[in-house]
Amino acid sequence: MPAPPFLHDTGEGRAILLLHAFPVDASQWDAQVAAFSDRYRCLRPDAFGCGSSPPPPPQLTLDAVAASVMAALDSMGVDELAVVGLSMGGYTAFALLRQHSSRIRALVLADTRAGADSDAARADRRSVAERVRAEGVEWLVEPMCERLLAPASLAEAHVVDPVRARILRCRPEGVAACQEAMAARPDSTGMLAGIAVPTLVIAGELDIVTPPAEASQMAQAIPGAGVEIIGGAGHLSNLERPDDFTTAVSSFLDEAYPAG
Repeated sequence: MPAPPFLHDTGEGRAILLLHAFPVDASQWDAQVAAFSDRYRCLRPDAFGCGSSPPPPPQLTLDAVAASVMAALDSMGVDELAVVGLSMGGYTAFALLRQHSSRIRALVLADTRAGADSDAARADRRSVAERVRAEGVEWLVEPMCERLLAPASLAEAHVVDPVRARILRCRPEGVAACQEAMAARPDSTGMLAGIAVPTLVIAGELDIVTPPAEASQMAQAIPGAGVEIIGGAGHLSNLERPDDFTTAVSSFLDEAYPAG
């Protein structure tokens, strides 16, 4: 098991684990931490090689990420938690469910999917990893912003500039390892019918990576799951429409995982 990633820890109360997207860091959750930390303990790992976390170990997998995060939570005395995972964070949430479902009390799957990559998507991830190792991350910034953000978000400097900065804070080895780990992830579709905790599925209305129709289909496969479509948002729905995203998650947690 790799050394634990760095976990940002803000607030007190029942724990919420916030798992960020690729290729950014845990600061993606700043707006939600501001909203929730008066009643929840908000725990946010930086991906290996991103933010304040150490470099990734060789052959990093999302199962290894999940195990290392849980080891860190064990050392902090966290026994139960709600998990909120967006995009890559959702893939890690599935790994946590495989390993520690008994400790998860509520689940939010945002702008993510249960299925594994297609062969073409897998090859594209590995190509990006190879180029990042050779050339650094700067070339990736604009293509990723255009892919992750809705057109209106791209036109708003207060949205797109922080995303650019977050990508640049990720080191090449971290970006490459995340891509390879996502490429190697298993298909989790078969898990959906067995998810036994309250679950909310969220998607940005204009998400071209994991579209709303796919999110709705995933929610239908999870017993009792709700679905929320965030109007005007792309793939980074919590950054693009933070108030709408926070309201949706807050309402869900009030019912599924009340603060006390």
